[in-house]
Amino acid sequence: MSVAEAAHRPSGSGRTLALSLGFLVVIAAAIALAWAGAGALRPEVTASGLQFRTIKSGHGAMIGPEDAALMDYVLTSDDGKVFDSSESHGGPQPFAMAQVFPGFAEAMTRMQEGGQYRFTMPQRLAFVGGSPPPGWPKDSALTFDVAVRKVVPGGAAMMGGRPQSSQQPQEPQELQQPQP
Repeated sequence: MSVAEAAHRPSGSGRTLALSLGFLVVIAAAIALAWAGAGALRPEVTASGLQFRTIKSGHGAMIGPEDAALMDYVLTSDDGKVFDSSESHGGPQPFAMAQVFPGFAEAMTRMQEGGQYRFTMPQRLAFVGGSPPPGWPKDSALTFDVAVRKVVPGGAAMMGGRPQSSQQPQEPQELQQPQP
């Protein structure tokens, strides 16, 4: 076949169709992978309004109402201002569900030793029965970045805390007076 004949030969419509379908399949696969990957970035939203996301999975059982946990944390407002952190108190801090506000206790039930988490809660899950502490921005949610260092099964009793069902939750001392 000469060059002139090849230039005038009709193109194979089957090849063009196969190539077009191949491109569509690749594009659809890329969209599906992007959608699945973005799902890991979306937080789980509970019925109470807590938005919870696992950054790094932990190991072992979830923290229970009888347990205590040693955690590093950073508390920020909607504008990103840091109001409190475990570092400002000398390092990881111990927590028991009965000694924290409801939103934090709810988040603890989803945590494991060694895990890293980010959760955001509306003020109504934190400042129960009262207004936010002085300096907290009006209507700002609370966002916590938490790393669970150690979980002590039954440790709540050692901290003087009982399960939530038998004791009214209170705000942790470190959140009563947010630091500027």
